Amino acid sequence: MKTFLRFMCISFLFIALAQSADGHETLENVGSGGEKIGVVEKTGQTIPADLVFFDENGDKVKIGSFRGKPMLLTLVYYTCEHICPLMLGGLSQALPRLAFQAGKDYEVVTVSFDDTDTPKTARDIKKNYIKAAGTGFSEQGWTFLTGKREDIHRLTDAVGFTYRRDDHGFSHPVVLIFVAPDGKITKYFYVTKFEYGQSYPINFSSFDLNMALTEAAEGKVVTGLKKALLYCFSHEPPGQSKFYNFIAVIGLVTLAAMVSFFIYLQVTTRRLRRGKEYDIEK
Repeated sequence: MKTFLRFMCISFLFIALAQSADGHETLENVGSGGEKIGVVEKTGQTIPADLVFFDENGDKVKIGSFRGKPMLLTLVYYTCEHICPLMLGGLSQALPRLAFQAGKDYEVVTVSFDDTDTPKTARDIKKNYIKAAGTGFSEQGWTFLTGKREDIHRLTDAVGFTYRRDDHGFSHPVVLIFVAPDGKITKYFYVTKFEYGQSYPINFSSFDLNMALTEAAEGKVVTGLKKALLYCFSHEPPGQSKFYNFIAVIGLVTLAAMVSFFIYLQVTTRRLRRGKEYDIEK
């Protein structure tokens, strides 16, 4: 029995290490220079209507032009090869399943906070996600914007979104922002389910998105609970993914061995009991 308990302790240690591999949820939101990245919720505040951006066709667009309908706002950068594509891919799968129709009942607006992104880049990116959304999804319902540094900073400041430019891209939080028809921020929807170093898709609940859009349409402000934010980092420490994979595999193997050993003990105990009962009957 002592051996089994010792085995259990070691097993749970390995499992805990495997679970801690979710570095996106446990890393501090502090940059190498001491600067912070993350989200400061500004629910109830209004996004300035005069912010000017450029859509995927190169036409000037004011953020205020999306007023009149609820808006689902995402902030990414179009050259990202890490979490941004997974988040947008998850949206492209979820949006067609909603009870609301994009372009008619609400607007989906994706803005790049990289001022070097161009309308051509936005156009190429949009084609991919509109295609992934399927033929029934309205192309006019999802707009991809680029802009100048000043307007980008004003937008990110208005929604409390802070990010950091690194050598190979940006480090930033991953969040959906819901906006009422009058431009008021109603809710922050945090993306938290992602295992660092693993290529798992990001999935969105249709119920949660429908609820958030309904609240935005009504202008209902919902302050989210403090959660472990998912961060998109511009690079991955060398060998870190392999290390986490190795730890995760060890954890699973150990768990399987633990279960097998427990079953073995149960079967052995039953056999011994039956043997004793048989001897007593004799």
